[in-house]
Amino acid sequence: MSRKKLPVPLILLIPLCLLVVVIVAGIYRFSMSDEEILAKFPSHQAEKADVVVETILGIKASNPWTVQVPETSAFSLLTDIDINKQVAAGGYDDGVDRGNVYLLYRFKQIMLENDKLRFAIVPFAVSNQGSGVFYYLGLFNWDEARQRVILTDAKLAGDRINIESLNVTGQKITLTFKSHGPEQSMAEAPAKENALVCTLKKGKLAGC
Repeated sequence: MSRKKLPVPLILLIPLCLLVVVIVAGIYRFSMSDEEILAKFPSHQAEKADVVVETILGIKASNPWTVQVPETSAFSLLTDIDINKQVAAGGYDDGVDRGNVYLLYRFKQIMLENDKLRFAIVPFAVSNQGSGVFYYLGLFNWDEARQRVILTDAKLAGDRINIESLNVTGQKITLTFKSHGPEQSMAEAPAKENALVCTLKKGKLAGC
């Protein structure tokens, strides 16, 4: 049984119709602004603000707060937040080394530049499978273009210390805390007064 062949003009008409559809769609696209397109096709993911970033910085941003764990290649995603204790927490896994990061945002200090957020200075603690809990002074940069928080520097304060205060005067940053004295065991509450004093220079913590 022989197949019916489309007339030659009809064969030529099909791609011509497709070309017309593409041209019309292109004209429609370029006649609309990006704002109009976003209004027609909203991104629900972009609208959802990260609760940790919003709670600590008061900024609605979809990118989560992450912390690169010092001396490892691992990142901790802060997913849990305790409003009463003012602590944000998240886990990390670096192969054989795994543990948790605790951001102690009750001590948070903010640095502005041209009335806009530039840095957040926040101490954080890192615990792993061992007995130690290591405390750091963290310098976090707010990347306005990418709408995310980046840890740009961290200085070790000590193991199982008790942080008392964090103060910023100009470019001088002072973290005061109690550490264990030479006569104390690590099981005792730290009693020795101590301080970590840094200077902010070119986006880094210097002199400490």
